[in-house]
Amino acid sequence: MEKHRVLVCDAMDVATLGLSEDFEVDYSPKITRDELAAKVGSYDVLAVRSRTKVDAGVIAQATRLKLVVRAGSGVDNIDTDAAGARGIEVDSSPESLVESVAEHVFGMMVALARGTVSADASTKAGLWEKERFVGVELRGKTLGIVGMGRIGTRVGEIAKALGMKLVGHDVAEVPSETLESLGCKMVDLDSLFASSDFITLHVPLTAETRHLVDGRRLSLMKRTAFIVNTARGAVIDEAALIEALEAKEIAGAGLDVFEAEPRIADVVTAPNTITTPHIGGQTDDAQAGAVGAAGAKIREFFRRPQLAAAGGTETAATLGEGRLANQ
Repeated sequence: MEKHRVLVCDAMDVATLGLSEDFEVDYSPKITRDELAAKVGSYDVLAVRSRTKVDAGVIAQATRLKLVVRAGSGVDNIDTDAAGARGIEVDSSPESLVESVAEHVFGMMVALARGTVSADASTKAGLWEKERFVGVELRGKTLGIVGMGRIGTRVGEIAKALGMKLVGHDVAEVPSETLESLGCKMVDLDSLFASSDFITLHVPLTAETRHLVDGRRLSLMKRTAFIVNTARGAVIDEAALIEALEAKEIAGAGLDVFEAEPRIADVVTAPNTITTPHIGGQTDDAQAGAVGAAGAKIREFFRRPQLAAAGGTETAATLGEGRLANQ
């Protein structure tokens, strides 16, 4: 029997994929877009992370391709419409990143609330500015969660344990038992922005969510409120965020994602910002889990002989269908 050919396009531990001798795996973690377009016709599966862009031009050359799997969350680097039109299934492994991203959210929230980054820089500069760094507690504050999927729900669980009040928003219905266990009230988006002391975003990047947080929504926030984004950069209008921070219309922002990665965004120099280079899921635990889950999805796909033989009939449109939540 001919082996299923897999091309791994980004850095990951191939052994962790756990693919058997039924698979022939080629590892090309620095493959360029043009190289991928030239080689893709020889493969049944592409395994990618965020670096590789599987665009319509690449997919047009994918005469044999049946499956594209992203080891991580989101599929915005894959043209799912083009893939669907050719019967190529698209999948991802967001479940493995939940804990790491949720913990990163709270790392940013605490750092913003206490001025930790500025205090560190000040102390290392030889100063002792104790009176300058007066922060606020998270306990008793209202956290607004935009997107109540896996990560948003986990963030809610941690926030509840810290004594925070919760409000949420999602375009999809969230199970009543989830909301009851969290003590979370679902509200419209404008109300969430107006009432929250902290706001955290957990939505995919779609036509509907691009610049979901614009100047108008930022103007609804309390001057003492903070916003954290570990979802996708373009969910926030960075130019509007810079204006709000410079005008002190909001207290600060924690950003792990940016509109044009990996270009360093102008917003990193705005006042009262904490910025990190898209590392929410960058833990050994999460990365190993993401790769392992991607491998499991590849194996599962080829256990469905009718679907595999047909080239796949599901696309990313079926993943989290209708949900605003990123995870």
